[in-house]
Amino acid sequence: MSSEERVDVVLVYPQRAPAQGRHWIMPSLGLMYLSASLRRAGYSVRHIDHTFLERSEVLQQIERLRPSVIGIYCMITMQDEALSLAAQVRGKALTVVGGPYPSGEPETFVDQFDLVAVGEGEETIVQIMEHVDDRRFEEIGGLVFKRDGQIVRGEPRARSKDMTDLPLPYRGDIPNAEYIRYWRKHWKDATTPLMSTRGCPFRCDFCHKSVFGDLFSARPVESVVAEMREIAELGYDHIWMSDDLFTLNYKRTYELAQAIEAANLPLSWECLSRVTHVDQALFEQMHRAGCKRIFFGIESGDEGVLKQMKKGITPDQARKAVEACVAAGIKAAGFFMVGYLGETTDSLIRSINFSSSLPLDYVSYTIAYPLPGTGFYERVRERRQRGEWHKVRHNRLLFNTDFSEHKLRAAILKGAIQHKLNKLHLRPAARAFELATNPLLRALK
Repeated sequence: MSSEERVDVVLVYPQRAPAQGRHWIMPSLGLMYLSASLRRAGYSVRHIDHTFLERSEVLQQIERLRPSVIGIYCMITMQDEALSLAAQVRGKALTVVGGPYPSGEPETFVDQFDLVAVGEGEETIVQIMEHVDDRRFEEIGGLVFKRDGQIVRGEPRARSKDMTDLPLPYRGDIPNAEYIRYWRKHWKDATTPLMSTRGCPFRCDFCHKSVFGDLFSARPVESVVAEMREIAELGYDHIWMSDDLFTLNYKRTYELAQAIEAANLPLSWECLSRVTHVDQALFEQMHRAGCKRIFFGIESGDEGVLKQMKKGITPDQARKAVEACVAAGIKAAGFFMVGYLGETTDSLIRSINFSSSLPLDYVSYTIAYPLPGTGFYERVRERRQRGEWHKVRHNRLLFNTDFSEHKLRAAILKGAIQHKLNKLHLRPAARAFELATNPLLRALK
């Protein structure tokens, strides 16, 4: 192989496209940002997206590129893949892991990786390159690593309110054609992510914000529109706005939607929103800008459970927001959680029936899931059931409650059927089913 192939850094996204079913698989924006930052600083970099590749192909590419540094992204669902890859490349280069899971629990990774990057990684990765020869990594903020058997922790990296300095994420290494093919085959619209803001100031007890934290910062409107233009040119149809909370700043959201409308791009998009800080006028402007669907984190239809979650919203606010969204011509989707701390049979029934009373296009119910690093996790620490995190894939009951998993699954099924009947405009049937199943759910242990 020619020596020109050699690069300074290889970044690997260890996601694998599942063989069966259709899944929301998207490339890693985090690594695209790192790639862009490294390029701007003058380093050569290759971002390898594992999604459509065999492991042997990824290893061959790394072998050929002979990087000084290998950066691997990890979230809780990719833990196995990230660790197995780390074991296969350890010793070939300096290995660094980053992403949501290592940011929340760096100690879990210090034995398998040379460096663990905590929080936003754009400056961290560039500084690692600056110190790759002298190895003075303790001078770099946001790093955790082991030296002589001891864990060394750099200063936490302070987040900046200003996102104007961020380069546009580099999409040149992404297998865009394969993602477009996959999405068109399974979901009609070829979708890719974009992040217009970072961080969320709210402190919901179950939410893990290990990377971007509480500080909310927004990108300049022009840079978001420029990135959308680039996405349209790559051939995508649709954007998933992967902001924690797209609509937090009302004025900025309105101005961004106006700028997107004015740019007249052949793209539609969807986003996440709270049920507060919004109204029908905002939704109408978002609709004119191509917004097709808004996901609301409603979580429960019971005030007591919402207080336990520290959600800071009421069922009444949720209803108003969903109705305003639908009135503006945008589909509304809702996330709900069952079996949270403080859940009773009454609250469970109230919540499920509340969810099916809303004009939602899509409803997701999950069993409350205590993520490491959250207040919720600490509160159920004593009740944790044995069972490995990475094998459960997110929908099992992982702590002892007053409910059986069986009862929670029955509640989810009840909600799904009521939602389906309502969506088919069979309201009387939905109501009859609701009344018939309330006592059945009550009777279940």
